Amino acid sequence: MEKFKKLAVDEGRWLVILVGILLSTVVIITSGFFSSQTPDQNYDVVHGKILSVNNQQLSEDPYISGIRIGRQYLQVEMTSGEYKGNVFEVQNTMSRFFNYYAEEGMDMLFTVRVEEGGDYRVEMYGYSRGGFVYGLLALFFAVLIVVGRRKGFYAVLSLTFTIIIIIFFMVPRIISGFSPILAAIITAAVTTAITITMVSGINGKSLAAVAGIMLGVASAGGISIASGHIAHISGLQTYQAGEMIYLSQEMGIRVPELLFAGIIIASLGAVMDVGISISSSVFEVHSVNRKLGLADLYKSGMNVGRDVMGTMTNTLILAFAGSSLNTLIIIVLYRLPYIRLINLDLISVELIQGISGSIGIILTVPTTALCAALLAVRKRKG
Repeated sequence: MEKFKKLAVDEGRWLVILVGILLSTVVIITSGFFSSQTPDQNYDVVHGKILSVNNQQLSEDPYISGIRIGRQYLQVEMTSGEYKGNVFEVQNTMSRFFNYYAEEGMDMLFTVRVEEGGDYRVEMYGYSRGGFVYGLLALFFAVLIVVGRRKGFYAVLSLTFTIIIIIFFMVPRIISGFSPILAAIITAAVTTAITITMVSGINGKSLAAVAGIMLGVASAGGISIASGHIAHISGLQTYQAGEMIYLSQEMGIRVPELLFAGIIIASLGAVMDVGISISSSVFEVHSVNRKLGLADLYKSGMNVGRDVMGTMTNTLILAFAGSSLNTLIIIVLYRLPYIRLINLDLISVELIQGISGSIGIILTVPTTALCAALLAVRKRKG
């Protein structure tokens, strides 16, 4: 009997994986991501190998340790693009904010412009990090699969699906003028359903987790929108909002909604962790003692949830604080008086992000515990 149950769960997972692959394919094809035209540029970015570094004129930055400023004169052989094989002399001017130190043998990126008269102008663009990025991702996936085994493999698939939905569904829809909040809700619903069922199978545990997660995410989104309205936070006070408005003048992007859409997506991960943890604990307790009733199972779920919510709300607050650490330090250095500090747009935005997400986590606990208890008891009676 257990073999048949395991086989049914595995078949359900593979069905979800198939649905995820088909949905990912449709989303990528219909996104228009690859058919869009690249903006006109009068330069190419290509890889180049440093053949030699000559006549360096560098000195240590007097304020920031480890930074060298000045000039380097490089001999560079292009290793990609239509200029592959050509050798150029490049002056690498290093300032505090444009600081790319070159050494012989390094692979770096350069811009190549063709000026009037057919002369080439080659300048430093930055470090070549593609190999590092792919290597780090491969290490992450390898560790996930080695430690998690089969469930680690499912986690890799679900993460890939989530990234595809965000990049190829949510972002293009927002750029085309679709409501960012609605796009974020759809993204959260689809990724939650696929991720939970892919990792845990199609069963009562997954259903309870999905129900609790969606309520938590909806609560976080609703509270953030209501708080923004009350505190007169439109989302235009966020970082790079001005640049977004300038870039989106002809696209119709709803910039004020981006803040709240971001809160929904940012809180999804933590809420998802809480939801599946509580649902799994309730069904695990039920499998050990099938005599427990609805009230006892709900109580067990709440006990686990109370332990989890303390650390997860901390995680969410610390994540938002960490992303704004530079800004927080600047605020402290300016020594603003309390009346200015408590009324800063930045403080209000960070509070809305952190607190609304944390409330979403808290409300996920009783909802998931109740749904899991109801489904577990119903399963026993059935």
